[in-house]
Amino acid sequence: MKPGATGESDLAEVLPQHKFDSKSLEAYLNQHLSGFGAEREATLTIAQYRAGKSNPTFYLQKGFQTYVLRKKPPGSLLPKAHQIDREFKVQKALFSIGFPVPKPILYCSDTSVIGTEFYVMEHVQGRIFRDLTIPGLSPAERSAIYVATVETLAQLHSLNIQSLQLEGYGIGAGYCKRQVSTWTKQYQAAAHQDIPAMQQLSEWLMKNLPDNDNEENLIHGDFRLDNIVFHPKECRVIAVLDWELSTIGHPLSDLAHFSLFYFWPRTVPMINQGSYSENSGIPSMEELISIYCRCRGINSILPNWNFFLALSYFKMAGIAQGVYSRYLLGNNSSEDSFLFANIVQPLAETGLQLSKRTFSTVLPQIDTTGQLFVQTRKGQEVLIKVKHFMKQHILPAEKEVTEFYVQNENSVDKWGKPLVIDKLKEMAKVEGLWNLFLPAVSGLSHVDYALIAEETGKCFFAPDVFNCQAPGYYIN
Repeated sequence: MKPGATGESDLAEVLPQHKFDSKSLEAYLNQHLSGFGAEREATLTIAQYRAGKSNPTFYLQKGFQTYVLRKKPPGSLLPKAHQIDREFKVQKALFSIGFPVPKPILYCSDTSVIGTEFYVMEHVQGRIFRDLTIPGLSPAERSAIYVATVETLAQLHSLNIQSLQLEGYGIGAGYCKRQVSTWTKQYQAAAHQDIPAMQQLSEWLMKNLPDNDNEENLIHGDFRLDNIVFHPKECRVIAVLDWELSTIGHPLSDLAHFSLFYFWPRTVPMINQGSYSENSGIPSMEELISIYCRCRGINSILPNWNFFLALSYFKMAGIAQGVYSRYLLGNNSSEDSFLFANIVQPLAETGLQLSKRTFSTVLPQIDTTGQLFVQTRKGQEVLIKVKHFMKQHILPAEKEVTEFYVQNENSVDKWGKPLVIDKLKEMAKVEGLWNLFLPAVSGLSHVDYALIAEETGKCFFAPDVFNCQAPGYYIN
C-alpha cells in the first residue's frame, strides 16, 4: 500500500539512512498535535512504507492513534524537488471542498525537529491495488474500480482553481513546454550514462508541443491506480495520495499517465504495471477516454494524445533516473532503488515509439479493408457507452435481479419485476441509451445495432433496460 493506508506487508523497519530522532518528533507532536499526548503511557512506534520512493513516508502509531508522516529525504537534493510544503497546501485545499484526500493535520518547516521539513496527515484505511490486473476481483468489480478512478480524475480536472485559493500554485500557461524543459534538466543532472533515446525523445517533445498548451487545471502529476485508496468493500475512491508532482497544468498529462499500462514495455517487470486483457473487465483505453471526456463534457477526439503519452514516458524515465541517482548518493528511499538503472532506456524507447503514432493509430482500430459490414463512428461511440453502462450498472445488479425471480418463483410476484430495473431504465434514458434499435431515433445502422445487441445479450434483462427487447418480449 501507499502512504495513507493500512497494510502490514507494506511496512518495514526504518531504513538506516532515513532514521531520525523519534523522541524529538514525539515531543513536537505532543505540543502541536491536538490529542496526540492523551495516551501518555503509550509508546510511539514508527515504521516506514516500502512505497513512496521519492519522499520517505512513515506510519506512526501511539496507542489507538495512527498517522502518516511525509518528509523530505536527507542529503543533497535536486533543485525544486521534494517540495512537501506544496503537498500539504494542495491537500488542505482539496480536503476543504470534500475532494477525497487524507486530511492534512500539520506542517513543520523547523528542520531541527527531525532533520528535514515534514507534514502529518490522517491515516486512511482502505484498499490499494498494487497489481493493475486486480486479481481476486470479478470483471465487473475491476471495471467499476477503473471507472471510479477515471471519474475521480475528471472531477479533479473540473475544479475551479480560484475557488480552491490555489492561485500561484503553478506558473500558468505553457505547462507542456516547461515539463519538457524541467525533466530534461532533471534527467541530465541525475544521468549516470548516455542514453540516446532520452535525448531524441526530449528533442521530439520540444519540437511537437501542442497548440493548446495554455490549459490551466489542477493536475495530480502522478495519477495511477496505486496512488488511490478505495473503500474497504465498495468500488469507491476515498483518498487520492502522493501530491508531490501536483501543479497547474494540462489535464491530459494526468490521463495519459494513467493510461501508460496499455503500452508498458514487457522488459520492465519490476514496476508491477500488470497487463491489459479485454476479458479481464478492465476498460479499454478508448473506453476510459470516452468516460473521462463525457464526465468533463469535452470532445473524445484528442489530437495530441501521442504527445502526452510520450511525455509521460519521458517523465517516468526521468523519475527512474532520479531514484537511481539518489541510490548512488546514498539517499535511496527503498531497498530496490538500484534496479531503476535498467529501466530508463526501455521507458524512453517506448516513449519514442508512441511519439510516431497519431490519436487514430494509438487507439484500437477496426480494419474495414474489403469488409462489407462496417461500423460507423457514432456506432463505435454508442457501443462504448453501452459497454460502460453494462459494466458499471447492469452487471453489478444481476445478482439482485436473479435473486428476485428465484425468491418469487412460486408467487404471483414472479410476473412483476424488481425495482432496480425501473431505476436502471431511468438511468439509461438520461445517458441517451434508449430505443437504440430504432434507426430514426438512434441514428444507428443495422450493423451498429447488431454489435450493440451482442453486448446487451450478455445479460438477460439488459435489452429491457435499454428498451430494446424483442417485440412481445417482457421479462415480467
